[in-house]
Amino acid sequence: MAALPIQRLTPYQRPFTFVGVDYLGPVEVTIGRRAEKRWIVVFTCLVVRAIHLEVAHSLNTQSCLMAIRRFTCRRGSVAEYFSDNGTNFRAASKEIQQLYRDVQKACAEELTDARTQWHFNPPAAPHMGGVWERMVRTVKEVMSALNDGRRLTEEILQTTLCEAEDMINSRPLVFAPQESPLPALTPNTFLRGSSPNEPQEVVVPTNVAHALRDSYKRSQLLADEMWKRWIREYVPSINSRTKWFTETRPLQKGDLVYVVEGDRRKSWMRGVIEKPIMSSDGRVRQAIVRTNSGTYKRPVAKLAVLEIAEGNADPVKGAGTGLRVGDCCGSQPPGL
Repeated sequence: MAALPIQRLTPYQRPFTFVGVDYLGPVEVTIGRRAEKRWIVVFTCLVVRAIHLEVAHSLNTQSCLMAIRRFTCRRGSVAEYFSDNGTNFRAASKEIQQLYRDVQKACAEELTDARTQWHFNPPAAPHMGGVWERMVRTVKEVMSALNDGRRLTEEILQTTLCEAEDMINSRPLVFAPQESPLPALTPNTFLRGSSPNEPQEVVVPTNVAHALRDSYKRSQLLADEMWKRWIREYVPSINSRTKWFTETRPLQKGDLVYVVEGDRRKSWMRGVIEKPIMSSDGRVRQAIVRTNSGTYKRPVAKLAVLEIAEGNADPVKGAGTGLRVGDCCGSQPPGL
């Protein structure tokens, strides 16, 4: 398995510095006597696992950009976005880049650092975006629990999304025993500075002399303590490895493969590896495949290698079968 990306293990950052984006829906809302479709844009913080929900009125680029703009105005600018290969996300990325180019030309020195990077997963690789795909499922479950069976209006939908957002951001990130003196660490701990389950205490007015002397340092100390707990309690829980332990021969140019799409093996396309794509840790996890119907970019988890002596090199000793890791393991391609 690949190591966790640095964007998930960077403490002492403002929430929503690194964000995963995905769509959910459509959801029907009633406007007067007609029904219209709405989509929900799910923004997931990759570090503290907080979410932010926005309503998109369509799946075009303009609606996506407006949802991103509303999110940015409320949560602050984002350093890096991560998403799947949706066409609306690709277009939004291009327009944001052009927007920042225009900003740089017009505002020169003031906004020279206004840049946002956008990373796309390869097609047919939902497991590479599991960190936000799991949150999409959680939002669906919470919304189904809040559904009373009546028709939704725009106002009810907005209120339901706020309720769902607050419920999900109040969940504990790690197991917290009842006898623990510390409150559970939740995404709202980082968003609000305190857990929503803590009692609201009356704040005593602060002496001006004391405030000037040590209040800032104390606020920084409390913020550092939250991140220390995040490093101590949360990070070890996400660094476990559950599969893909054994070593396999990496894909090479010229390998004959089946492109695994769907459950029917007889419908799998055959292709040839045109270019293996090396990741930052030296592993091949994506490849360009040439088939009769065109050239595709696919993850190695969706490529099953044909062990044919004339076409493929001999597998590494002890590497096991030539099938790729993922849902192809343990199966044999048709015709062998």
